[in-house]
Amino acid sequence: MNKQRIISSNRKRLVCAAAAAAVVLFLAGGANALANTVWTVTRSSSVSVCALPASTTCNTIGAAVSAASLFDIIMVKPGYYNETVYVGTSNLTIMGAQAGKDAREGRNDPSQESIVDASGTPSGMGAGAAFYINGAADVVIDGFTIQGGGLATPLAGQHGAAGIFVAGTNTAHIRNNIFRNNAAGVDLSSPGSGYKAGGLIEHNLFKSNNAGKVGSADAVFKGLAGFGIVGSGALVMGAAITENAFEENLAAAVALFNASSVEVTKNTSREDGSFAVFYSSAFCFFSQNQGRDFGAKGFLNLPNTTPPGHADAAVDVDSDTAIEINGNDLEEGKTSGYNGIAFTTLLGTVASSQCRVTNNTIKRFGGNGIVAGEGPVGEPLNGGTLEASSISGNYVADNGNDGILLTEGAPNFANWLVDNKAEGNHTNDCEDDTYLFGHGAGTALTYNTWFNNSGGLSLPAGLCSPGTWH
Repeated sequence: MNKQRIISSNRKRLVCAAAAAAVVLFLAGGANALANTVWTVTRSSSVSVCALPASTTCNTIGAAVSAASLFDIIMVKPGYYNETVYVGTSNLTIMGAQAGKDAREGRNDPSQESIVDASGTPSGMGAGAAFYINGAADVVIDGFTIQGGGLATPLAGQHGAAGIFVAGTNTAHIRNNIFRNNAAGVDLSSPGSGYKAGGLIEHNLFKSNNAGKVGSADAVFKGLAGFGIVGSGALVMGAAITENAFEENLAAAVALFNASSVEVTKNTSREDGSFAVFYSSAFCFFSQNQGRDFGAKGFLNLPNTTPPGHADAAVDVDSDTAIEINGNDLEEGKTSGYNGIAFTTLLGTVASSQCRVTNNTIKRFGGNGIVAGEGPVGEPLNGGTLEASSISGNYVADNGNDGILLTEGAPNFANWLVDNKAEGNHTNDCEDDTYLFGHGAGTALTYNTWFNNSGGLSLPAGLCSPGTWH
């Protein structure tokens, strides 16, 4: 089990026990007796202030968070809260009306939701985000609908625009929330030094986060929109992004820059611009995810592309080390030239290395199933995108160009391609153009090793052959 999942489970048990204990203590001795204060937030017009010992009931989330102390619990009733909430206290649990209820299904009644909307010019210190977690460890945000991050008219200090902006910690737990109409649902990014973000993100729905602009605190994504989750910074590390649903986020469901040891597992994607973009990252895992209909609603641009451009694959891997892509089911990206898994230099300038692409199903893309492409324009002899990596056990079928393609280029070398099955692809099932570069020592004079691959069409001959896959 993932370490963050174990921590989260223990934290959940602690929260339940603390809430129950708080109620008992309250009945026994009043608010002054609370070991962990339970704050209540309601939209009732009769509530104006909240401060111990007089009251633990508040009419804004921001007021409750400001009044709360370490290990307190904040329970937010259904209603509409036009706020940007600054969270600077560690070990807070902030629970919306749907806390504990998976956001991916059965959450269709807005009247039962705690809706936090950062749009307009709301009061609060959240700097353009619905929730801004700044340096606070082990904060739980559970059971909200979160919208409007990045929509506010820019004001002084509004630099963290996103649904939830996490800075200076790697232990936030974000669960059971609906993210909609933000520039980015969650931004795991931060200025300055120290841990950027991480923690556990699970059982959330990220839908149509295409409005507004990501805040200026995130230099990589500044001014852009269209993301479910983004993360950038030298120490974005250790996050578990698991069992979430992403829909119609037109740049990418997940985009990670300079990330390390992030796990993206068991998520679903439908009609997103891309499922995942990894740039200049290391030791990240993308596994057991399912995605469909990429780009069906159009695209928004990725950062740092010249000229401005959008993702060209369901999974884009760029200038990375030791990325593992395993056991995913990716289908239907019908835009011309759009690929299933692409090793690219769309954003960076160097080849990815030591990566593993294993046991994926990749079908019906307009471009290639799996492709290691050419590098930057102007570097034709040093412009590949993949080296010292393995592509094995994949099923690649019915794509508009090649099933598996390694283009010409010096760094597209020393790769192993083993036990793949490719069939029904329009041009070739298996193609390795590095044979054009010279006389490589690999299979069929390429610079790579192909073994036991199945496919009817091969260029050059011998990379794959019918009936060899098992």
